[in-house]
Amino acid sequence: MPGDYRVLANIHDEIHLGTFAQHMTPRLIDFAQRDQWMGRQIVDLGCGAGISLRWLSQHGYIVTGIDQSPEMLELAEKNLQGMNVRLIENSIREVTSISGVDMALCLDTLHELDSLSDLQQVFQHVQTMLKDEKLFVFDIYTIEGLVQRHQQGDTFEYDSDSLTIFTRNNFDYERQIQRREYIIFQRNGDAWVKYNTFRVLRAYPIQAVTALAKRSGFEVLHVLNTDLSVHHPGDHTSRVIIMAQKH
Repeated sequence: MPGDYRVLANIHDEIHLGTFAQHMTPRLIDFAQRDQWMGRQIVDLGCGAGISLRWLSQHGYIVTGIDQSPEMLELAEKNLQGMNVRLIENSIREVTSISGVDMALCLDTLHELDSLSDLQQVFQHVQTMLKDEKLFVFDIYTIEGLVQRHQQGDTFEYDSDSLTIFTRNNFDYERQIQRREYIIFQRNGDAWVKYNTFRVLRAYPIQAVTALAKRSGFEVLHVLNTDLSVHHPGDHTSRVIIMAQKH
């Protein structure tokens, strides 16, 4: 169910794909450190354009980024020029070449998976990556958050002399899936070329995700709202952030 990143990579900045990672990465590292986490080796799952990797590398962490989109990794290479960052092209459900890390960070990614079974595959692989007692930090959309995205309706996303982007939103209430279509007009010389692409996100019940993490060998330390307050059932939040520790 991942979006079409062959096209999305070209409009990454214009549609603000890296905003959540840019905003949350330093805050999550600070929160983890205040919660007694220590470490230097971090793997970023679904690293995209390398927004989190850039901040982590600038602050002295030894980092590896994994993404299955070659177009996004090409963008990451440009953003990370001059930095000592390892990039791996692979699905986060399949990678087996990483071990001995202190934190696995996964932002704005897991809600692109098709099922809880896919989530379980990721959790099992993260188990093999982490040192004992180290952290897996990830976010998932709430149903409320996806409904909010849908309720934005058709929007005029971006406009410049050479690029115009419209978005169209659709929500499948039965499957709890939100699809955002991007209609792109890009100038090519004297002509305009039209592209269509999309991103599909899925919400999972928080209880089901935390139960799955526990069955996969993690202790769930924190379930947080995006302001890093403790999440309680009934809280109005677009996403939750889960911090889990490998047993």
